[in-house]
Amino acid sequence: MSNAPARTPKQVADRFNVRDLPLSPTEGFILSRVDGALDELQITAVTGLSEEVVLGSLRRLESLGLIVFDEGRQVSTISLAPPKSSDAPTESVDPRPTHSSVRNLRAPEDEAVLSENVDLDPETRRLVVETYRTLGRLDHYALLKVEPTVDRKALKRAYYDLASKFHPDRYFRKNLGSYKLRIEAIFDRITLAHDTLTDKERRADYDAYIGEQRRARGIEDLLADAEAEAKRVEERIERDAREQERLANRSTPAPPPAPDGVPSPSMPPGGHNSAADVTGRREALAKRLLGGRAVRSSAPPTNGAASNSTMSTADAVQSLRHRYEERVSRARTSLANKYRNNAQESLAAGDPVAAANAFRVALTLSPNDSELAQLARAAQARADGILSATYARQAGYEEKNGHWVDAARSWARVVRASPTDAGAHERTANALVKAEGNLHEAARLAQLACSMEPANSTFRVTLANVYVAAGLTLNARRELETAAQLAPHDATIDALFRRIAKREGRQVPGL
Repeated sequence: MSNAPARTPKQVADRFNVRDLPLSPTEGFILSRVDGALDELQITAVTGLSEEVVLGSLRRLESLGLIVFDEGRQVSTISLAPPKSSDAPTESVDPRPTHSSVRNLRAPEDEAVLSENVDLDPETRRLVVETYRTLGRLDHYALLKVEPTVDRKALKRAYYDLASKFHPDRYFRKNLGSYKLRIEAIFDRITLAHDTLTDKERRADYDAYIGEQRRARGIEDLLADAEAEAKRVEERIERDAREQERLANRSTPAPPPAPDGVPSPSMPPGGHNSAADVTGRREALAKRLLGGRAVRSSAPPTNGAASNSTMSTADAVQSLRHRYEERVSRARTSLANKYRNNAQESLAAGDPVAAANAFRVALTLSPNDSELAQLARAAQARADGILSATYARQAGYEEKNGHWVDAARSWARVVRASPTDAGAHERTANALVKAEGNLHEAARLAQLACSMEPANSTFRVTLANVYVAAGLTLNARRELETAAQLAPHDATIDALFRRIAKREGRQVPGL
């Protein structure tokens, strides 16, 4: 979430019959949490859903006129509609948590839901709440509580066991309150899991998909670790340099103690330090800081000139600082070469992600090395290319299965990894429109795609679709006219012209 303050949504009273509106179970559940007191962050915490899902659902509810906000500032830069039986686990959570950990995921806010006055026993309430909270975190196998190697017969057995607990017909004519939407969402998801995993071809596609997800998370984690590794190395260099200086100072012999009965030169019998005693101690300190080397005499000169003992101590401190900086510099150079060599070895082994990490650490240690900077950029570009291709494959699966929220998210990550990929910009915009997401962001991305490839008629059609969804038919017509010049026989363009004309209640000349 951005730094903008969270907004507080409020329901619009007596305006619509909610049952007549095309709300998903998730949207209906979030609407039930809107009480005029909780802000967006608090609703996210109370529902246990991801921030992206909550913000997207709230914008959807706002567009339907069901809620209003106390102020109009945007909270996030990209908004997506809530998932409808999505396959994709939330990116920030391991999609395969152990089954025994599920009960520990319940947040304190769930206590309010558990105390609702509904026709469910306490154990069923806990089961529904805890299962619903994990829907976005579990893949199909974990949701059905089976291993990835499970056979078809065991899959069906696992499905029927869960379906017997969450089938909506089991709770017919019962007062379910907010549990009704939760139960429906759970049943839809376990049914999707069953239908996917019991079909050989769909299961193979899904296994490849979750494999791509794990691969992408692994790459992201490795790339993110480079900064932390550089910080750890810097701290170790400074710590080692200080320790070396401490050991060097300990090796300098201390002045011998005064014989018994002889007053210490640092403290005369009268108990007061003389100027000579202070000067002597300063010179001793300077000699110690200089590692035992001689210092300039600081005894009062016979010609009456001022004492230079203070300068001697300052020189010693400066020398100490200089030695410390030399140790740090040598260590940085040595480790930069080490990480550079590691990066070259990773490249030779065909691992550009590890190479990019090692080059980034080396460049942190040697920031003025132009050759190293060039190598780091090249390795990072290769790593970004791998990450981009991984997310593109994820997005392809999500598009194929109609999971437009997840597709928009995956394509947005492709854009982040490959900011000059015009096709990724267009695909993100298209998915956002299909997901009923943030049309401002969709228009921005489609416009960028068109600016990168002005002669691409498909990109123009996508931008026109964004404008149609936003009700900007004049802008849509302008883009379609340009697209028609680029591709005069494209039936998609003609169909969209007719769609606009039908919305406006008039005929399209020549079509």
